[in-house]
Amino acid sequence: MIAKSKIINFLAYLYLSGIIIAMIAYGPLPIFYLAFAVLAGVCILPDRAYLGVGLLIALTMVFERYFTLQGLVFDDTTYKFYLLDVIIAYSFLALAFSYKTKNKTFRFIWGWPEKALAVWLILTASYLLRSVFDINAKFEVAFSSFKNYFIYALLYLLIIYTVNSGKKLKNIIHLILLVATGLIAFIFIGFIRGNGLWTEFTPLSTTGTRYLAGTHAFYLTLAAMLGVSLLLYNRLRSTTLAMIVMTFWALGIGVSLMRHLWLAVVVGLGSIFIIIDKQHKKVFSGYALKIGLTLAALVLFIFLSSNLLYFSGSMDKVTANLDALIERAATVVNLSEDSSASWREDTWGQAKIEWLKNPFYGVGFGHQILVDTGDWQDFEELRNIHNSPLAIMVQTGLLGIAVLGLFILAVLLSIRKKLFESADLAPYYLGLIGALAVFLISSIFQPYLETNLMGIWLWIILGLLRTATLINNKPVNKELA
Repeated sequence: MIAKSKIINFLAYLYLSGIIIAMIAYGPLPIFYLAFAVLAGVCILPDRAYLGVGLLIALTMVFERYFTLQGLVFDDTTYKFYLLDVIIAYSFLALAFSYKTKNKTFRFIWGWPEKALAVWLILTASYLLRSVFDINAKFEVAFSSFKNYFIYALLYLLIIYTVNSGKKLKNIIHLILLVATGLIAFIFIGFIRGNGLWTEFTPLSTTGTRYLAGTHAFYLTLAAMLGVSLLLYNRLRSTTLAMIVMTFWALGIGVSLMRHLWLAVVVGLGSIFIIIDKQHKKVFSGYALKIGLTLAALVLFIFLSSNLLYFSGSMDKVTANLDALIERAATVVNLSEDSSASWREDTWGQAKIEWLKNPFYGVGFGHQILVDTGDWQDFEELRNIHNSPLAIMVQTGLLGIAVLGLFILAVLLSIRKKLFESADLAPYYLGLIGALAVFLISSIFQPYLETNLMGIWLWIILGLLRTATLINNKPVNKELA
């Protein structure tokens, strides 16, 4: 039975990936969408919700926007029901069927985190209703915000009801690490092509070339937090292989030229370092030195190989890319030469003006602001001001940002005494703390919660963290103890 389940899982990942590749190659034809929907239903239904969770994680990490933002195109009209939504819908159905058909005892989870989430969901639903009667709001934009803030927030519930054992938690984390290891191939593809795959969706505001898409770099950053934590506690089979993989992850994050991720790495690792004890702090420092030296050696190897073999261009191009990397890093502390920084300054300033019109309740969903930089004017959606906390505060006011903050805080407080209760699972939860820190700091600089391929990770991470209390609080079966 177990072997059959593994075969089904493997075929699900294989065939669904093949359909997405066909959609990328030939376009979003309805026949591909239909094939995906039918095959996904066969694989996940009637009771394989856990497979659905794995699929939405893995397919998002590999195919990013082609899985999460590819709608159904029919008769020159795009219907924004994405492939990701198909998987989520089937997963919830499978979860419901599993309780009914297998006569499972439904354990209603209703702690402070769930209460705070319920308030958040009610609040976002009320703002969607408000947009219907708001003549200044675009309903399609308002519904998109609702979808990101409400519907994808339900993933938290899917996680806490599906990932209900230590084994399932481990498998999900291992899946993230496995897929992230496979993403190393995208770094090499970037070097071979002369620019990263799908990097055209995130153009640079400075000179330089992205060799890895920012989305993939973000996923590597999340995986790095998990990998570092497991490495510290000797949960990985091969320490040497793990350090090599993490070195490539660090390289990928670097050549993505995503500056906020460079900062996020520091914050995420810093969060882990603060929590661990003195003994593991020493281990942490040792691994950091080894990985740093390995990364320096790898960069030097690539540099010399480019010089000798003229790999992906001449030495002049290598030097130019190195100069661009240094220039990009310099703009972290000197923003005067960065057009994106000045754009954020103008946009955030205008957003503040809008927020002051109704600071407690916010202006609502579906609104736009006029961004005037002197030489350039344009309307920008409030949800797309490249700062998720600010976007939420402007749209939903102090009320909305406070409720969301309380939800995150409630999850963290609920696990504070459970984090190290299980010596077996503690490294996994510690890595998730680092991943949460990465997400939160990154969301200050990009519309993470307003873009589903990024935003779903907040709800997934919080759901996985919440299981620290739910799994550890389960009654022990003495016959199996």
